[in-house]
Amino acid sequence: MKLIRNLLAIIGLVALIAVGVTWNKFEADIQAFRALDPQAGDTYMTMWSKLKDSGNSAEATVWSVPFAAGVDWETAEDAMKAAARDVKMMFVAEQHVSKAVESRTRQPQRFLKIYQFCDPLIAVNMVTFSPAFSAYLPCRIAMLEDAEGQFHLYTLNMDMMIHGGKPLEGQMRDDAQSVKAGLQEIMRRGAAGQL
Repeated sequence: MKLIRNLLAIIGLVALIAVGVTWNKFEADIQAFRALDPQAGDTYMTMWSKLKDSGNSAEATVWSVPFAAGVDWETAEDAMKAAARDVKMMFVAEQHVSKAVESRTRQPQRFLKIYQFCDPLIAVNMVTFSPAFSAYLPCRIAMLEDAEGQFHLYTLNMDMMIHGGKPLEGQMRDDAQSVKAGLQEIMRRGAAGQL
């Protein structure tokens, strides 16, 4: 009987130590999460929901907008460039990916073109804040034709950059929100063909 009591005491002690170690780790994670932007939880839950539904990590981290009926790619492109001027973002580059592949393979391709936009002053501020933000630059919007012939615009979901970490403050937050609003306006007008 004494042996069983001692064995149970040892098991209890080991269990208490395990609970203490686990709680310490869990508490540290809770404290780290509390230091994040107040919208971080919603941002990560939205991403998780998309990931759970699609199983595709890229799909979970982008915004997409389908073209309105009757809008062709040329009109959408013109509308995007006009919108970029209106929101004070520079159109800095484009790559007509499907045309490049067609010229190499001599095989028809679904339409795919990538457009790049930038506000150089904001870009410098972002990279000064964190060199890792350089991977987000310049902002890209992809225009592509899906398997059914419908056109869409895609760009990275900037909420991860804005709300996914510790809160951005002051001018940095204002700049990030400005770029987000600008990209969304470029996509909205492009998809609507609104010059």
